[in-house]
Amino acid sequence: MKLHRPLRRLAIATLAAAAFLAQPVRASIAYGSINNFDTVNDTGHECHGFEIEIEDCHSTDISYTYDYNHYGTSHITQDDSIPGHPKCLIRWESKKNPDGSWASYTAIPSGPVDPTNGHMFTNPSVNFGGEHFGVGYYVAVGAVRYNWLIDDGAGNLISGGAVQVSTPTFTYYPPVAGGVGQVQAEIQPPEVEVPEVEEFGKAIWMKEIRTTSHSNEKVRLRDLVSDDPARGDEKNWKNGEADEVETEWQLLQKENGAFDGGGNGKKAAAAEDLPDGDEVVTRRYEFYKYVGPLDNFSGEAMGDKVGPDNLHGTGTGIVNGVETDLSTVEVVGDYTGAQMAAVDVEAAVDLIDHVSEGRVNSDYTARKLVIEGAFPFESMIEGALPAGMQYDEFTGILSGNPSESGEFNFRITATDTINPDVSKNYTLLIAEEGAELPPTSLADTTSSPVGTGTTTGDGAYAPGSPVMVEASAEPGYRFVNYTFNIDVNHSLVAHFTLDLPRWTIATNSSPLAGGSTAGGGFLDEGSQATVVATPAAGYSFSNWTENGVQVSTTASYTFTISTNRALVANFIALPSYVVGTSSSPSLGGTTSGGGNYFSGASATLTATPAQGYVFKNWTSGSNQVSESSTYTFVVTSAKNLVANFVLAGISKTITVTSSSTTRGTVSGGANYLTGDSVTMIASPKPGYAFS
Repeated sequence: MKLHRPLRRLAIATLAAAAFLAQPVRASIAYGSINNFDTVNDTGHECHGFEIEIEDCHSTDISYTYDYNHYGTSHITQDDSIPGHPKCLIRWESKKNPDGSWASYTAIPSGPVDPTNGHMFTNPSVNFGGEHFGVGYYVAVGAVRYNWLIDDGAGNLISGGAVQVSTPTFTYYPPVAGGVGQVQAEIQPPEVEVPEVEEFGKAIWMKEIRTTSHSNEKVRLRDLVSDDPARGDEKNWKNGEADEVETEWQLLQKENGAFDGGGNGKKAAAAEDLPDGDEVVTRRYEFYKYVGPLDNFSGEAMGDKVGPDNLHGTGTGIVNGVETDLSTVEVVGDYTGAQMAAVDVEAAVDLIDHVSEGRVNSDYTARKLVIEGAFPFESMIEGALPAGMQYDEFTGILSGNPSESGEFNFRITATDTINPDVSKNYTLLIAEEGAELPPTSLADTTSSPVGTGTTTGDGAYAPGSPVMVEASAEPGYRFVNYTFNIDVNHSLVAHFTLDLPRWTIATNSSPLAGGSTAGGGFLDEGSQATVVATPAAGYSFSNWTENGVQVSTTASYTFTISTNRALVANFIALPSYVVGTSSSPSLGGTTSGGGNYFSGASATLTATPAQGYVFKNWTSGSNQVSESSTYTFVVTSAKNLVANFVLAGISKTITVTSSSTTRGTVSGGANYLTGDSVTMIASPKPGYAFS
């Protein structure tokens, strides 16, 4: 396939505002800022959609959108009513059922949402009162506003109120004179639609969780959804990095009319070095309501610190003329959401996840399907577009005014000639003029790596309907597996691998009763195989042989596959020995545990005294081997063991005397029960020895 190189390098703008750090270098381009967030429905109404409004942003500046929620693919429009200041609107909204009811909704939370339950935000099968949305862009945008959408009572969606989740911006400083690049993250209080009339705007709490190191692993928007930093298995937002640092609580509150927000406004982190130049920097910000005291005149938050319980304030202060112990005042309210963000300053070429729907005889909002990275890209299209629409292979932009309705499937392939090619199938739905599209979910498939196979099954499906996808390998490759995100929309990737020679690894036991083998099969050339031999009872493993030649003496044998192999695990039969038991006297008790044992086996013998007797010991010949009634040992030869018992409860008197009390003393005489152990001691006096 032939890919077309663009005639010029497309400009990628900075990712932060124009006010840069004072340093002798120019803040320059970065190649991808993505923001993915959880948000709680705190409107008090069932919501039926969500909208992001981004100032100074074109529709073609939007890269990824997160469409794996209750609402599916977002709809993007561009507002040019203010010359020179385009406004981009990304809108997720529910479709309607045939009876006019809403097909999708976000529930009202039954109570406060714990941030460590955030995984529920990313599961569309759960409707608990929150959603996960996201957007990426690669320009320096202006204000970003978030709004829930609610029914106005007449079946129309209107704003349900501003969402208090702030968007971080990143400024990139390229390396100068052999130095290292830097990136700086900054976050400000969220914008509201209507300016506050008081001196200070709405106050919110923010916690920042940031990585202490960086990696160059690619982060896609749909990967940046890890939502529980308290859960050990949730590490996506950190891009695989193990460490994290949580800052102190920070109050965000804009001072209206002040330069740069004033008050507790902009929070800029220190610039961080990028020593390798290709790091991906990730951040997580959590947001909570401020419920502490406000100044009655200005609206300024008076409790600007959080105590160790993460609920009350700290210290004392004058609040509206009254000295107040803020440690007794709650200042932290409910969790409202979290923003996960990443910036990649050296990204590879990529493709957006989905295209928006369109309508006959209506201008289609232009979308740039190719996300340009650090190098110029080439792209091509395969498949059908509706009449009136076109894809520009030089710019990667889809646009036009469709004149026919229906479902249109096409594939975009792009490359930057440096990194692996990317390819994706898209489904474009065009509604009739004046008509509404029914509720659907999209299934799209992709081959990985590009060119190793083909996939089918893409399209729009009615909710709950079955979907059949197929993957076919190209010559020289074979199918490995499918991976996909289990969401409302499904994005499946068919993985293929080189069709290398495959060899049969056969394993057998000798003798067959000697044991079992595992690890054989039909395996790829160059891969590692491990065969394991497990001896049966009465056998021990000897070695692995091939064609009679020993290849290993370990039961677990690992090797690199290069040809067919027939391996034999050889086992040796172990000798068996008789362990006999008896009682003395025979009426004193019974024994168990005797019998035939293989060499090396463990035998456990038990002696049980009869009534009127007590156990004394186990003996072998004239040697005592145990004083415990339960005796365990390893069998290495034939044995005859005797359990000795004595009558219980019969008193005996032991008398000890000395031949001369002047030559020494004796001890140990006393009354004893039958079976007791007796010790007698003779102690000679000076000048004498015991005879």
